[in-house]
Amino acid sequence: MISVAWFDKIYKLSFYFFITVYILELLLASGLYFYLPDVVPVHIGLNSVDLWGKGKYIIFLLPCFLILLSFISKPEYAERRYLPGTYTTTLIKLFLLVVQIICLLGSINYFYILLKIVLEGANFFH
Repeated sequence: MISVAWFDKIYKLSFYFFITVYILELLLASGLYFYLPDVVPVHIGLNSVDLWGKGKYIIFLLPCFLILLSFISKPEYAERRYLPGTYTTTLIKLFLLVVQIICLLGSINYFYILLKIVLEGANFFH
């Protein structure tokens, strides 16, 4: 049987990485809040805004949701349900890691668009 201990270490470290990035996004949202217009992006595509909505508080929802998702997908939860160190547990952790990476890329894209809106509104690019 091949050891999956290396993946467990990576998965545990990735939890702290994701939490750190999401907390930084919360701090960024706090800083951007006062500079954003009243109508902010609610849903985004790859590099464009699909839906706009009223209420700047929406920018706090994504990092808070992703912090909650990170805590839900902690390694201890999968190990309680299945035996630690088995391939089933490793596959579940791999799936959760891929979901976290996709969510991370989406949140980075969202805050990139928010920064772009703020900087263009301040005539930074003109």
